[in-house]
Amino acid sequence: MTMFLGGGYWLMLNMPGSSFRDEPSPLGEQGELLSERLYRHVTVLADDIGERHYWRPEALQAAGDYIEHAFQEAGHRPRRHDVPTGSRVFHNIEVVLPGGRLADEVLVVGAHYDTVRGSPGADDNASGVAVLIELARQLREVELDRTLRLVAFVNEEAPFFGSHAMGSLRYARQAKAEEWNIVGMISLEMLGYYSDEPGSQHYPFPLDLFYPDTGNFLAFVSNLESRGLLHQAIGTFRRHAEVPSEGMAAPPQLGDINRSDHWAFWEMGFPAMMLTDTANFRNPYYHGPGDTPERLDYATMARLTEALAAMLESMARH
Repeated sequence: MTMFLGGGYWLMLNMPGSSFRDEPSPLGEQGELLSERLYRHVTVLADDIGERHYWRPEALQAAGDYIEHAFQEAGHRPRRHDVPTGSRVFHNIEVVLPGGRLADEVLVVGAHYDTVRGSPGADDNASGVAVLIELARQLREVELDRTLRLVAFVNEEAPFFGSHAMGSLRYARQAKAEEWNIVGMISLEMLGYYSDEPGSQHYPFPLDLFYPDTGNFLAFVSNLESRGLLHQAIGTFRRHAEVPSEGMAAPPQLGDINRSDHWAFWEMGFPAMMLTDTANFRNPYYHGPGDTPERLDYATMARLTEALAAMLESMARH
């Protein structure tokens, strides 16, 4: 039994490479500009627009319009995909970076742009959307073998999670119906809240026995079936990043691993994973009115954006 448990934890917790543990380098001029752009995206979404959901449809539409414009400003021609929601229609917003000799193999990177009621959603999930936009900017002139699809999804939050109106589920169902060869999906879910204080990171038992109690890392999370994708992503990220990282390929009994748009792709049989600051296990303002832009760490967000761009470029080349 001990050997079985040990083998199970090895499958879940063993990750390639080593997490960054040193003092990060100064951002430099380009890094500072990236940090400022990330702050601007988050501020527009969380402060200027604020709560964005079905019950504030004009705000949700304004968020979609801003994302579309930001993709255009980053040098792309975004596409809108209708997502019928009750008596209204909202949109997924997509940028496609076409691949070359492996163009039929698709990597999807997504972030939801809606919020829960009662929260301006700076970390959840303006932070993920901001990184998504800046990834589009960083990768716009990169030659890829695989096709890369960057998608801002609508209606991830309750009560739409798991429903026909969930933007990522509608997208994944279309991909399944049209037989897309999705080799991996990465969900950007809350990427902005970090702390160097001991005791700032929490976990459901027994994960607290294996992971650090300081909330300064980016978490890479998948199910066991997507373990290969997870290892490729975190191993590549660690070769480029000056941001600490932790990874886990978890069994379905850990229900918290389902809590973002990657779940929709699991439902359709695609390999998928989540990148996150771990939400309520770290951020005390999760889903509340205090989830505001000034609480986020834009220098760390800039560093992880640069590392994620390098990671995706590597993963989209063969």
